[in-house]
Amino acid sequence: MQLSDVLKRAYKLILFVAIFLILTAFLNAAFEPDEAETERMLTLYSQKSDISTVFVGNSAGEMLDADMYSSLTGEHSFNMCTPSQGLSVSLKNMKLAASDHKIDKIVLLLTFDTLNTEDYDGIDHLYDRVVNSASPLYVRIANYIKRNGAKSFAPDIVNREKSVNIWIPWEVETLHGIDNVKSNLRRRFNRLISGEHVGREIAYDLNIKNFDIKPGTLTASDQSLLEDDISKIPSLDISPDMIAADKVELLAKMCSFCRDNNIEFKVVVTPHRSDYYDRYESFRDCSIALSTYIDDFVSKRGFMYYNTEDDILVHDILPDEMFYDWEHISYEYMDKATDYLTDVILTKP
Repeated sequence: MQLSDVLKRAYKLILFVAIFLILTAFLNAAFEPDEAETERMLTLYSQKSDISTVFVGNSAGEMLDADMYSSLTGEHSFNMCTPSQGLSVSLKNMKLAASDHKIDKIVLLLTFDTLNTEDYDGIDHLYDRVVNSASPLYVRIANYIKRNGAKSFAPDIVNREKSVNIWIPWEVETLHGIDNVKSNLRRRFNRLISGEHVGREIAYDLNIKNFDIKPGTLTASDQSLLEDDISKIPSLDISPDMIAADKVELLAKMCSFCRDNNIEFKVVVTPHRSDYYDRYESFRDCSIALSTYIDDFVSKRGFMYYNTEDDILVHDILPDEMFYDWEHISYEYMDKATDYLTDVILTKP
């Protein structure tokens, strides 16, 4: 083969890689979930000097106003809930808060879909990107390789297509919607020409925190208990897409983290509309079985669990007109929701 042929093939390879990277960057910018809420939460968090109570969970948990809760209880609280936040991100938030502050209480504001089998890495990836944003470039690159390497070569996915897809952010994330492509691109272009970057308002480098001073390692006893709990899942009278073993393991890690750091841990299933269970056939029965399972899981580890659906007065206190969808309280009724949840957190055993 002549040298010119080798060069031609090399040029073609370089051109292919360049086009692939450009296309990936475009799709990443056009379809990636919006990082604004994660960025906003971590920015506000980084500016807090005194926190003793934190709330973690998805957007339903945002119905609790931390400032009002602090006024009602005298505790210094902060709400770390963000849209679509999974248990992996909630655990990271718990560790972050405990690395900065003397945390006395952590409340997981839970919706049952947080426990389902959907394999969604997008928000976890998004969270890591915002956390990394205040770090030097070499740290961001190293963390990106470390994170994706660990996930890509995990035993359960190394032989699957997902092993490669993890390295392509837009491939593993839920598309943010065709209707949002223009606004996504405009926002990122404006940031590019203005020199702004994700997390620019974060007060300090979040990566310098030692998240694992007391990591909450699962002991042999914890692991045995967890294996017994997971073995019960197939026999539960619930829909197979409502609970996953990896989510149960994350919940166990939350419990061990709080135990090892002497933190009071409470799991509260957030309120919702009265017609919430009318969405799917037999969903109510499935949720009752799942709630019983999680109650046993959390309680025997020494922590508090409460499902607001078990309160016969909940729909009188928070009637359907206060919700703008099945599980999100309208902004003007946050005080009602906060007052109710504060009472639950303080009074339920």
